[in-house]
Amino acid sequence: MPTDEAIRLARETEKHYSAKAKKVVELHALVDFLAGALQKRFGSELATRFLQQRPPFVPLTVSIEGGCRELFSRTTLATSLEKFGLSFKEANTVARAVAQGLRTKGQQDVSMQELTHSVAQELEANFGREVRNRYEASLTQATEIIVADAGGLAAPFSRGILARSLMTIGLGLEHSYTLSKSLEDALWRSELFRVDHLQLRREVARMLRAEVGEDFARRYELLRSARHPERPLIVLLGGAPGVGKSTVATELAYRLGIQRIVSSDAVRQALRSLISPELSPVLHSSSYAAWLAELLPGERQLAKPKRKRVIRGFQSQVQQLGTALMAIISRSIEEATSLVMEGVHLVPGIVPDTEFENATVFEAVLVVKDEAAHKTHFSLREGQTKYRRRDVYLEHFGEIRTLQTFINSRAEQEGVPVIESADVDRAVDRVVDHVLNALLNEQPRHDMVPNRVVSD
Repeated sequence: MPTDEAIRLARETEKHYSAKAKKVVELHALVDFLAGALQKRFGSELATRFLQQRPPFVPLTVSIEGGCRELFSRTTLATSLEKFGLSFKEANTVARAVAQGLRTKGQQDVSMQELTHSVAQELEANFGREVRNRYEASLTQATEIIVADAGGLAAPFSRGILARSLMTIGLGLEHSYTLSKSLEDALWRSELFRVDHLQLRREVARMLRAEVGEDFARRYELLRSARHPERPLIVLLGGAPGVGKSTVATELAYRLGIQRIVSSDAVRQALRSLISPELSPVLHSSSYAAWLAELLPGERQLAKPKRKRVIRGFQSQVQQLGTALMAIISRSIEEATSLVMEGVHLVPGIVPDTEFENATVFEAVLVVKDEAAHKTHFSLREGQTKYRRRDVYLEHFGEIRTLQTFINSRAEQEGVPVIESADVDRAVDRVVDHVLNALLNEQPRHDMVPNRVVSD
């Protein structure tokens, strides 16, 4: 609660008991009184959090060697931090934060390892990683949890990496970091100072089931399996120019742990270096201007971009690129390598034009329904890439919208998801949802047992 409110409530509490002329107050009565005041002023959430923490006036103890316990002293901790190199004010701020953090978790007795770990966390939060490393170096025992992979390589546990992983399954930023910190604290309380990836995945899944439910735990397990699937995962993102395909593809590949991203524009550019404009003028045109390449030179100046012309020229370009795009997909499947491919040329029902038995293939089409928002995307792309073609795109914006309508209709005919991408973050979330659902539908229900966690 806000500091001023906390001070005001403390004074009111003192006046309340002074008015009753009480010399001794029972702790449970004091706690009930404070919880009731918090409930009335700030609601049940803050009152519940207050009841979960260690009550005021109950001292904390620290377990030391030999089974002995000492009373936790903020002054002693602050003095040791001053000797470490912090100023008087900095040392007392850290000591106060550590004490409050332990109380908030409802703890009364903590181990020396857990205490030093809490200090290390607070130092990193206030002064950076380098200060934490210096503090750890001054101790006889490390204050980090080590995570080892199957090959024996080890790295410190990272709350940030775990939080980002939890965000990909739909949890919010603050909730993800809170759960990540809770897991780290739980590992320390269990004295699991070194864990392997499989064990860590089990602990994460167990925490998710307890805190947010089975659905999120299942999504987490699916996301882990997507990083090392039994069959390669091929994600195909189509859509008209300017709908955010490359941005969504990059973020999607990061979330799914897919390292290979291919753009159909890059494939088209490679083919242009091998095939001359005279041999294939359509290939050397933009997708929205390919229709002009099919006209005679004398017809182009006066020709209008009629819908059928625009679509016919675009389809011609798609068909010329189809074989090359299919070859790239087939090669990835042969190599058992997952792939994210994006491009205007990935038209449902045309590319891919075959079924792949040895891979999980997911298609989606991105659209921006609002014309003003669609135009804005070209300005954003120009600013991000310095590729100054905004005016050209806007000059042919009508043809681009025609392509979007055509690709959208093809997606609906083929039963391919059409995803609004005006909000890129939301679009990525929706694509991830569709991919995870596709994986879930492919995987027999009995395979997703509660304790099954796939190693990263």
